[in-house]
This record gives sequence, structure tokens and C-alpha cells, in this order.
Amino acid sequence: MDLFKKKPCSSLGIDIGTTGIRMVQLGSNGKEIKLENYAYTETKEYMEILSNGRRAADVKMSDTEILNDLLKIINEAGITAKETTISIPISSAFSSIMELPDIPENEISEAVNYEARQYIPLPLDEVVFDWSIVNKETAEENLDKQDTSLKQNKKITVLLVAIPREITKKYTDIIKQTDLRLVALETESFSLARSLVGNNKEASMIVDIGNKTTSIIVVKNGSVLESHSTPGAGGEEITKMISHGFNIDFNRAEALKRDVGLTFDGPQKKVSEIALPIVNILTSEIKKVNDSYFNRNKKNINKIIISGSSASLPGLISYFSKELSIAVEIASPWKNIAYDKVLSKKLNQISTSFSVAVGLALRGFEE
Repeated sequence: MDLFKKKPCSSLGIDIGTTGIRMVQLGSNGKEIKLENYAYTETKEYMEILSNGRRAADVKMSDTEILNDLLKIINEAGITAKETTISIPISSAFSSIMELPDIPENEISEAVNYEARQYIPLPLDEVVFDWSIVNKETAEENLDKQDTSLKQNKKITVLLVAIPREITKKYTDIIKQTDLRLVALETESFSLARSLVGNNKEASMIVDIGNKTTSIIVVKNGSVLESHSTPGAGGEEITKMISHGFNIDFNRAEALKRDVGLTFDGPQKKVSEIALPIVNILTSEIKKVNDSYFNRNKKNINKIIISGSSASLPGLISYFSKELSIAVEIASPWKNIAYDKVLSKKLNQISTSFSVAVGLALRGFEE
């Protein structure tokens, strides 16, 4: 053990997505964490492929393309940090909640390793898995302490996360061809929890509306309690429906989606009506997760944070607030990070799509 190991001066988070790569470099002077640099690039052929009627699944950057884009961004943006954490999409990982009896802490690891095969749908030698304790409370922790007849035995709740080895090898091999040092691979749920919720004691829900998939994550006390993925309910599907509804190409449909959103107003009201079925799928999934949380904990989710590439659609926040009867807010990953105020307007514009990259970079400064 290195008792004198120091935290890095700078930490780099890299979010590699379907439509591009986003990087955030953060630095620390011991008193505050500062934004040192950020950069992003878009997959140029993405809209072109969709406009030609091909599926988004066809948009898949090769390892060589990822490497070339990484090197280009690092060089052109002047990225100087060497230690980096890279995200793994929630849809590419397996996560499950495991309950164990209240055993001594030094026995938990062995118990998890033994039980893991029941929760992971792949042979254990084909995955890399890790776990974290969610809580060690009684199931009836809110009952009168004197009412022993209603108490249940203590349980240890563990969140188990597994990533296929082929995915970890892919990113490890890519980074080996750069000057970067890969510190960790991390599923997006943990990065989002770190940048958007932190150690808030109240339970929060993050709804990350990606291009192809929307992720719903419940976070409390800095721990990810659960993580769900809803394929086919992302921004791309909304664009696709607008494109078909108006018989226009994807670029025009994307512009309409971002300009009109869910405003339900004026001559372009139909745009909102076409988008609504996808949004209502998300509303239904959010309600299911909230109901499930309430049934287990007898408490509601405190607030919902909307993140992702389609989080800023006009009218979306107010629509969710009305339908869900829960406080809903837009993601603000820069809130605890110092930066030059000249950048405020630009950072606000891109904030919802940088939540993962910010969370990855913040990992470098954890105790």
C-alpha cells in the first residue's frame, strides 16, 4: 500500500458514444476542482446514415476510428491530462441487486463471488465484475425500535455490476496506443450519479435520454441503488417519427425536434403530438421505477434530473413535472466545478450531453 500516494493534478473523463466522443479535463488546487479543458467530436456519417434509411445500429465506430478521433481531439484541443476513466454504456453492462444475510464485512467479498453466477447471464470467466454495498439496514428501519415483533433480520443489499471482457479489452487496447493511462472503466450510471447527485441523502432519479436508449438510475447517499435501460426510447426514435410523419429528411426532423419539442403551440403543434408517444413511454417507465421504490421504502423519489442529448427539448421538463407530480430539473454537471464565466453560455448549452464525461473526470479526485 502506498500511504503517500497523491491525487492527480488533472483527471480526464472520456465518454465514447454512438454519435461522438466527449472529453472533460478537470484539475484541482486542493481547494476546488476546476474545468481545465473540454472537447467533443460528432460522428459525421450519423445523420447521413439515418437519412438514407439505415438503422442507427449501423453506426458503429471501429476501434481504428475511435483511436484516430481520440488522438485528433487530444492534439487539437490541447488535452494534457494523462490519467483517464472511460465510460461503458449501461446497455453494455449487467447490473443486479443481490441480498445477503448480515455477515461480517470481511466475508462479503467471498459471498458475492459465490452468488454472482446466479445473477450474471454469462460465464464468470467472460466478464469483469465488481460490487458495492447499497445499505445494511433492516427492511423495517422506520418502524418503532421497540416493536421487535415487526422487525426483520438485517440484510446486506449489494449492487453487482458486470462488463463483458471483450468490451474491457477493446478500450484497454485502444488506450494502450495513446499516451493516456487508463485508470478505470466505469458504467455510465456511476458517472451520472457522481456529477448530478453526489452524496445527497434524499433519493433522486436520473433520466438520461440518450440517442438510442434512455437510462433510469436511482441514487441515494452517493450510491446507485438501481439502474434500468429502455432501448428504442431515445432522441433518435423521436427524430425518426417526425421524419416519417412529415416525410422530411433526418436533418430537418432533428431541427424540428429541437426547435419545437413539446410546446404544443402554434402551427407546428403536430411535431409535439408526433413526439408524445415516445415521451409517454419514458413517463410510464419513470412511474414504474418510482412505484417500485415506494413499495420497498415507503418513500417517494425526491426529485428527477433529466440528462442526455435530448434533455433540453422545449417543454420537456414542464411536461414531466405535470405528468409525474415530482420535482423535475435539468441536469447541471458543472454546478460544483469552477470555470471561467466567459464559458457560461456555451457550457449551459452543452451541459446535458456532458454529464457522463464530467462524472468520469470527477472520479480522479475521490478519496
